Amino acid sequence: MKNKLFIILAVLFGLTLVGCQTTTTYYQGAKADEEGVVSLTTGQVEQQRWQDYYVTVDYRLHRNGNNLDIDGALSFSVGSKALYTRVSDLKLKWFFVDKDMRVVEYYDIARTLSSSLDDKTVFNRTLHPPKSAEFFTFGYEGYFIDDDPESPSSDHVWKLPKRKF
Repeated sequence: MKNKLFIILAVLFGLTLVGCQTTTTYYQGAKADEEGVVSLTTGQVEQQRWQDYYVTVDYRLHRNGNNLDIDGALSFSVGSKALYTRVSDLKLKWFFVDKDMRVVEYYDIARTLSSSLDDKTVFNRTLHPPKSAEFFTFGYEGYFIDDDPESPSSDHVWKLPKRKF
């Protein structure tokens, strides 16, 4: 009985380690869409905007030696406000991309704490660009909810680089 319990615990521990390992490299090598990809530049960048149907990101960048400081705010675009009444657990991601539009590193940079589509999620991060990074882009994934009493619904939405399987 002790051997069975040991084997079960060892297998569960191994699966946990494998699961943790894949989450840190999940998007590496994925192909980013060229639309919305921005060239990395040196020095201060004025206020910029990245936007799609559901999400808007207003941000500023600053090169700080080998680091890249980014501050900004995540808000919700007209499309999400027209279709839904609230948001649930939306994560904003940053992708460093090489010359072939392949993800070489990525970070979760913001996460909604409010369910209101009128609220902004402010972020301020220091990122470490890999030497092969020439571009960056944003991405997201989360859930939007429509509380219509006659037809409530929720949808999982995302904009992420495409992985090959």
